Amino acid sequence: MADNAQVVPVEEPAATATTTTTAEPEAKSSDKMESQSDKPPVGTLVAIVNLFAAGVLPIFTFVLSLTLLGYAVWLLYMRSFDCEDILGLPRVQTLASIGLLAVFVASNVALFLRRKFPMPALVVMVVILLLTLFIGLAYAGVNEMQNRRFPATATWFKLKVMDDVNWNNIKSCIYDKGACNELVYESPRNKPYNRRKMPPIKSGCCMPPETCNMDSLNATFWYRRKYERPTLETEVLYGGMVGRVSDCELWRNDWSVLCYDCWSCKFGFVKFVRKKWWQLGVFLIVISILLLISHLLIFLATFWERFKG
Repeated sequence: MADNAQVVPVEEPAATATTTTTAEPEAKSSDKMESQSDKPPVGTLVAIVNLFAAGVLPIFTFVLSLTLLGYAVWLLYMRSFDCEDILGLPRVQTLASIGLLAVFVASNVALFLRRKFPMPALVVMVVILLLTLFIGLAYAGVNEMQNRRFPATATWFKLKVMDDVNWNNIKSCIYDKGACNELVYESPRNKPYNRRKMPPIKSGCCMPPETCNMDSLNATFWYRRKYERPTLETEVLYGGMVGRVSDCELWRNDWSVLCYDCWSCKFGFVKFVRKKWWQLGVFLIVISILLLISHLLIFLATFWERFKG
């Protein structure tokens, strides 16, 4: 019985071989999984770009365009501003307000049509915003392309006040509005007068320039110092405006004359009214650059979304 017993061999090496062969693919697949997990998924990047293209950038551009609407309303509100109607500037302000409203509408139409017509929308906005930037540079006085026909620029204002007919109307308006009335009733105790805190019209039209070295009885009555020689006729430069008559010779203590014919008064008027148009120029420069960058980013994000989609 013992001799007839058969011993069944155990195939242990084969089992180990199969386990090792099956373990190797599992190890390779786990390595691949780890390497793939290290790389950022493409879907996440596309989702971020879609979020900016569909949400963040359009909302930012719309909010940015609202400033155009607000500035247009402010210009319409400030139409009659200190004798500017004599030069026809309220009409210019109306045209400027309409232009700002047009840019506002064009910007939002380009946002609405960005998915259907991305390239035409970008081209139209680039042309409009570059034109807006050019106008802003002219109003801010940055470029030298200010001709006589471009209204409300520094060169245009200087040419207008140099015209005797225009200036007679302007100084009559300044007088009628009582620009110097407050100074007439000031007490001599307030001397010396701080010209830097005064509006340029008051300091230029209501009292002689500091270079005249005159003493004051009050704010609008000045007399020459004893043994002071009269100022010779010299070339006076005020912000690019050149005159051949000294302001010291033009000054009169007459309340209706004062220094309304002085170059300091003309320069004070130009400086006073130019401030609003200079602010408009700076605003146009900033808003056109920001909107140009925003629309360009929206265009790039839209094409990226199409390419990855």
